[in-house]
Amino acid sequence: MVSDFLKLTPLPGRTDLFYPDFEHNISQILPSALTLFGKKYPKNKVLLDSLSKKSGWQKIKESEITNIVFIVLDSLGLKQFNEYSKLLKAKFETNGFALSSVFPTITSTCIASLRFGEMPKVHGIVGQKINFTEIDNVVDTLTLRTKKSHFDLTSVGVNVKNWVWCDFPMANDVTISYTSLIESHIANSGLSHLVYKKPCSIGYASHIDSFAAAKRILETPTSARRFLDIYVGSIDSVTHRYTTKSQVLKDEIENIEVLLFKMLKRLDPKIAKQTAVIITADHGQENLTQEKTITVTREEEEELASLLKSRGRSGRVIHLYSKESKHEEVADWFANKIGDKGLIITPKEYHKFMGKGANNQKIIERLGDVQVVLGKNASIYFGHSGNYDPIYNLGLNATHGSLSKDELLVPLIVARVDDLIG
Repeated sequence: MVSDFLKLTPLPGRTDLFYPDFEHNISQILPSALTLFGKKYPKNKVLLDSLSKKSGWQKIKESEITNIVFIVLDSLGLKQFNEYSKLLKAKFETNGFALSSVFPTITSTCIASLRFGEMPKVHGIVGQKINFTEIDNVVDTLTLRTKKSHFDLTSVGVNVKNWVWCDFPMANDVTISYTSLIESHIANSGLSHLVYKKPCSIGYASHIDSFAAAKRILETPTSARRFLDIYVGSIDSVTHRYTTKSQVLKDEIENIEVLLFKMLKRLDPKIAKQTAVIITADHGQENLTQEKTITVTREEEEELASLLKSRGRSGRVIHLYSKESKHEEVADWFANKIGDKGLIITPKEYHKFMGKGANNQKIIERLGDVQVVLGKNASIYFGHSGNYDPIYNLGLNATHGSLSKDELLVPLIVARVDDLIG
């Protein structure tokens, strides 16, 4: 087991919720990878001290690396990696270690942190459904839709690039050829408009298609160094539906690993020696239980209307935007509602979860002035029970966003291709 490699600090009075680790964090993976292309970063921005202790990284450094394949397995938490991985887990001791995700542990924020190589307080995508003062509305950063719209904002001419507070690190580097492989139904849409300077994704239809496309890209001649970004979203979908403790999830993880290794073994040996593979996840998931369900009734929602300007959400974290002078009432209302099933976070504490300087006005405007952070197995629903499919139980049975170990801890694997498959 590798789950104890990274010791997280528990929140005061809690045994189920923890602070993110800023020194061993997913936001440091991209800068660490780009050092293989000669990029320089401050020591606190990279994971080089930990990587240098791994023989897998030492083998990478022995070769001239011309290709980096960066694979993000959405929702592959460290615990599920321990339980279900075979091929990758076999290389973990020599080629991997555990990392902390960011807060909130939601796909939009985590993927932005992985793609920019920055913490959320720097890139500004601080949640999934968050407020943007630029249009004075809560926007789903995955789809770029407001709460009541059926179209994404870019289709009506909104330049969402201006909403991001930092630059994509490879945007203006002509020496690096950047390509992204992602499921066809989300390629070059939604979050992509926030993360990338211009559309650069190639859609794929299946895991076989994805890895076959990756092989073709890597074997296509180019004078530039190549950075290939592969996003795999199926583990997230399977876990939401079947939980973290299902045979279905185990099968899916094994399936991905087998197909990935088949592709790597077929890769041109010369290219394999010059290619570094970096595999990680954005976050894990927490199973939901009926006894930990919190329901805010429609009558209570009407009561809240006098206290709230708006409400956002990042899975198991609720973002609240209080009306003027109603901040304390909002915090108290939700503290009473959730009891010991979670806790309330206010701006004076934001730096503990997002890093120094995170309690500034820009963050508060986007994230809200009150955060509801749910504890182990807890969920909250507004105006309905959350029981989406009572007949087949194929609704939402696990999710993420909060600060349990299962949500925060993820694996990192680094290897040269011939080392990974050897």
